[in-house]
This record gives sequence, structure tokens and C-alpha cells, in this order.
Amino acid sequence: MSERTILTFFLLITGVMLLSQKNVSPSYAELRKKYENLEKEDTAALPYVSNFIQKAKKENNFEKLCLGYKDAVFFTTDAQVKLSYADSTIAAAFKSKKNELISDAFLGKGIIYYFNFRKFQLASDEYVKAHQYAVKTDDEYLQKKIIYHLGVVKSYLGYYSKALQLFNQSIEFNENKAKNETNANLRFNYCRGYLNSLHQMVICHRNLNQNAKADSLLDVGLSATKNKSEFTLERAYFLKCTGIIFYKNNQYSDALYYLKKALPVIEQKNDFTWAAVIHFYLGNIYLKHGDDRKGIMEFKKVDSIYNKHQFLLPEASDSYRSLIRYYKNRQNEKEQLYYTDQLLKVNEGIRRDFSYLAEKIYEDFEIAGLVKEKHQLEKSITLQKMTILLVFILSSGLILFLIRRYRKREQNLKQKYAELILRLNIAQKPEEVLPQPQAPSRNKNELPGDLVRRLKIKIQYFEDHHQFLEAGLTVVKLADRFKTNPNYLSAFIHDYKGAHFSIYLMNLRISYITNKLNSDPNYLKFTVKALSQMCGIASRNNFATHFKSVNGIGVSDFIKMKRKDIKGDL
Repeated sequence: MSERTILTFFLLITGVMLLSQKNVSPSYAELRKKYENLEKEDTAALPYVSNFIQKAKKENNFEKLCLGYKDAVFFTTDAQVKLSYADSTIAAAFKSKKNELISDAFLGKGIIYYFNFRKFQLASDEYVKAHQYAVKTDDEYLQKKIIYHLGVVKSYLGYYSKALQLFNQSIEFNENKAKNETNANLRFNYCRGYLNSLHQMVICHRNLNQNAKADSLLDVGLSATKNKSEFTLERAYFLKCTGIIFYKNNQYSDALYYLKKALPVIEQKNDFTWAAVIHFYLGNIYLKHGDDRKGIMEFKKVDSIYNKHQFLLPEASDSYRSLIRYYKNRQNEKEQLYYTDQLLKVNEGIRRDFSYLAEKIYEDFEIAGLVKEKHQLEKSITLQKMTILLVFILSSGLILFLIRRYRKREQNLKQKYAELILRLNIAQKPEEVLPQPQAPSRNKNELPGDLVRRLKIKIQYFEDHHQFLEAGLTVVKLADRFKTNPNYLSAFIHDYKGAHFSIYLMNLRISYITNKLNSDPNYLKFTVKALSQMCGIASRNNFATHFKSVNGIGVSDFIKMKRKDIKGDL
């Protein structure tokens, strides 16, 4: 295929791309920019998210469609609608045929089941599916994120030692990434992953009665989140753990302080699971202080959370035992019966969820490691072949691009040089190479006729005798030399030379040196700095900039082309 054919094809493709870009508006980035900084569950974002999704559907861009559905999950307030968008994300991910998107979509659905519904059975199924696809990718962050969520489930099941192993993996990964990451958003995600894993480890060590380790990690978490407004929620979890530890050590006043400090933040983030646990401990603290009324109110708040979400941690379920004892002592059989029935429902839910998970999730997760090992071996062989081919293609393309770019630049320089030489050869005087000034505007500057005549003579003498080469020359100095007012001289230059004084002076100097370079080969031996000083311009950079502005070609390129011209190589 000839070079002309390749060039024609390249220009055709470029034109089609530019035309298509012109018709597609706005872009995905522009659409997301309208809502990406809004807070979670801010429904004001949803119209823009809808536009993003429609654009992705229209263009069959399944990767962007996944992103749009994930945004919809993030900004939607209704849990059922979140679940519907999560299913749409999974469908789009499968159409993309990208394992990382499929894995992330299943993980997202699992998180909704876990956080919004507290349905461990359904959440665990989604996590296992997510892990099966994640091990087929090189996305270590995604793999560790799934491991973290599986660790949370293990911790809730009471498998604290196994959960600690997973959280240790998550902490090591996120801590190392956060130290070396320069991107602020990514560093924030790694830090948050590290702090959440740290919080879960504190819970595991506390439940294993490894109090020294729990206290040590808790100090790390409190120190890492101190005065960090971006980690307010994470700090609240550490304050919650601190309060519980104080309670276990019978330090009820300190426990009350930390738990009440953590509660508003956790409630604001709608983490009803830990909110219920805090209300449980607050109730016990008030009972210890002899304030039965406040204690019972806290336990009733636990019951209110259960009625709304149909979920409690076993830790908080003891609230019902306190309520039953309280109303039994007061011989209130109606309330006693109600809370007995509630406790039976809570225990049935705990038994159902935990027994299911204990039997199912872990073997599936452990077997997935073999899938990952097999995939890595297959991928390594394929990657070696693809790398060699890719390097060859990229190298060839780069070389071709550089050659064509160099040729295009050389052709452009030849054209600019030829145009300048033609102007220089036609011009009778150096200044004739410059743009011709416009006719004087009498409406702007009404100068006396005799003054104009005198200034014309002086300016002509100034130009003919190359007085413009004097360094440091200003309109004030020249006006003083002409024995006239600087304002009059500026007005005259503007009207009869078509430019402000500084531009007029610069053009004269550039025109002078350009003619010298064209007519006297000795000038081609000087450096750019020396040439700038010869024509009265102190700054080498200013000289080079104005030379190109006036002549359409850089001074170094002009010298190079002129030398070739003299040798007959041009």
C-alpha cells in the first residue's frame, strides 16, 4: 500500500471520528461531572444518571452502562430500587464479557443484601460468585475487597480466627498501596479499606478475648483517624469499640462517653446494625447507674430497629432478655409476652442465617483458589505471546508516526522558508517585508500638520540609519531625541506605522536581522543570543518568539534552511 493511500485512509478515518464527535454531545465525562461530587443517596443526581445510562444503552457501551447502573445504586434511596439496579449492572457486565465488571457487579449486589437488608444467605451467594470471577482477573484491589467482605461474614458467624486471616490480607494490601499511591482518590480508598479492616480485627480479637491485641489495634485506629474529617465514620467505629471495651472493664462512665459520641455518626450513615449494638450497651449502662427508665428506652430502640430491618446481631439480642425480666418483675404479662415473641423471632432469624452460611459459603470460597491458580498459568503463557506481538506493533507504529511527522515538518519548513525568501527578494527596503500600516485615522489622533511632517522626516532618518538597533530604546527616550511629547510620538507611530511603539520597534529589529541573515552568510555563524543582542533585543527568548511571529519560521530553522540553500542541498 502506497504512502499516499495510507495518508488518505488516515485522513478519512480522522474526518469520520471528528464528525461523530461533533454529533455526540455531551460526553460521558461531562454527564458524570454534573453529579459525581454529590453525596450518597442524593436523588438530585438521578436525572443526570438516567441520561448517562440512556447514552450507554444507545451506544451499546456496556462498560459505561455498568458504571451508570452503579451510580444509580449509589444515589437511589430505596433499597428495592437499589437491588433492581444491581441486577441491571450484572446483566450489562455479562454483555461486556469482562470478568472484572462481572465480579464487581456481583459484589455490589451482595453489599446491598448485606448492608441494606442484612440477608446473609443472599449476600454470601453474591460474594462467592464475585470471587469466582475476580480470580480470573489481575485486579488485586477487587480480589482483596471481596476477601474483606467475606471476612466480615466469617466474623459475624463467629469464625474469628479465619476472619482475622482475611483481614490481615486486606490490611497488608491496602496499607502498602496507600503508602505508595500518589492519586488522592485511590489513596483515600486504600486508607478506608485499611481502617475498615482494622476495625473488623478489633472486633475479632475482642470476641476471642485477646484484649491486649484489640487495645493495641484500637489505639492505631484512633490515632490514624484523629482530626481526619474524611474518616469520620471510621473513627466512629473505633469510638464504638472503645466504649464497648470500657464497658467490659466496668468503666461505665467512660463507656457512656465514647458510645454516645459514636452513635450520631453511625446513625447518620444508616448503619442500623451497629446502632442497635450501641443502644444495647447504653441500656445496660443506664441500668448499672440505676436509671431503669433510660435503660428500657434504649432497649426499646433496639426493638424498633429490628421491627424496621428484621435483623439484629446476637450481641444486641440480649436487649430482649432485659426487657422480659423488666416486665416480668412488674407483672406486665402483655409486654412480657410481646418481647418473648420478639426474642423468638430474632433467634430464629439468627439460627437460620448462621446455619446456612456455616454449611455453604466456606468450601466454595476455598475451592475458588484452585481456579485462580489454573487461570494464572494459562494467562501467563498467553501474555508472553501477546506482549511480543504488542511491542512489535507499537514499535512499528511509533517509527512510522515519527518518520511521517518529520517529513511533514520538513515540508512545512521548506514552504515557510520559500515564502519568506520571496518576500525578502521582492522588498526594496528591509521594512517593506513587514505588514503595511493602515491609513492614518484622523478621528483618533488629531495631530498638527507641521508636527506630522517633522515626525515623518525624523522617523525616516531613524529607520534609514538603523537607530532602532540601540538597546533599551523607549518611546520616552526617542521623543526626547525628537524634541517632542511622548504621547504625540506614540500617536504618530500608531497612525502612520499601524502599531504600538513596542511592536513597531520589534518589527524593525526583526526585519533588519532577517535581511542580514539572508544577505550576509557571516551572520549565519552567530548564535541566536548574539543575533538578538545585535538587533537590540536583550532577551534571547523574546527575540526567538518575535522572529517566528514576524517571519512564520523559527530563527534556528531559518539559519539551517539558509545554509542548505547556499550549499544547494535544499
